[in-house]
Amino acid sequence: MRKRNLAVAATLLPVLLLQGCGTDSGIAAAAPAAHKATRAATSDLGSDDPVLNAYYAYRTALDVMMRSGGSRTTQLEAVMTPKMYQAISAQAKYFRTNKLHNTGLTKVVWAKRTLASNGILISACYDTTSARTVNVRGRGVLPNTTPTRWLDQMRVVTQDSRWIVDGGTTTPTAC
Repeated sequence: MRKRNLAVAATLLPVLLLQGCGTDSGIAAAAPAAHKATRAATSDLGSDDPVLNAYYAYRTALDVMMRSGGSRTTQLEAVMTPKMYQAISAQAKYFRTNKLHNTGLTKVVWAKRTLASNGILISACYDTTSARTVNVRGRGVLPNTTPTRWLDQMRVVTQDSRWIVDGGTTTPTAC
């Protein structure tokens, strides 16, 4: 039972850590290959909007990290600010330490951008039904009652003439 609680905490770690991410400095946005992978992973919800594509690239990079068990993190630097990268790196370390990984992809159900007082905000609903977190034996580590639909409210900022994700909040919801 304790391992399940730890797995839930690891899955929700970005939710807890990202709220404090600011808009300081950042690194260039994702490579075009990441955008293509995002479109495929999100059921062709890719966009010609570079702001929305920054969010899709972030989701793809996060999926790569989680499927790799936390070992692949270099793709994260290109799609998020350094403060956010630090928070997600803590989650990657937790996955490596506890030998966890995801078996599938998250699916972005919808995403839209809005103007907020602190910049551009991406509101996006994503589904984690296919992205099961499993242990080294392939057994699911999250309780069956763990939500599968989540609402991201992520700030997107421009750095070096490119858009990257700067942080925000994630809450379980029936979006």
